[in-house]
Amino acid sequence: MKSFFYKSILVFFLFLAAFHFSFGYVVKKIKIELEYTLSKDKLEELKIKIREEMQNAINKENYIKPEDALIINQFIDKVRNDLEKNK
Repeated sequence: MKSFFYKSILVFFLFLAAFHFSFGYVVKKIKIELEYTLSKDKLEELKIKIREEMQNAINKENYIKPEDALIINQFIDKVRNDLEKNK
């Protein structure tokens, strides 16, 4: 009975160690990647890129193709009608 108890404890700790090394490693890697992605420098670069893209869109004469504009208008009209029905 004593050896069964010791073996059970050993198996339990081995299971915990395997779980920690497999999933703990993945969680740590994801955490590091998120910290890198959301760092202040990266966020600042992202803001600059968004500003540049917005400026490019302003400088274009037609940013949205006529077909896309028609689809967007139809969608907005549909949503507006649905909202008025559900008042």
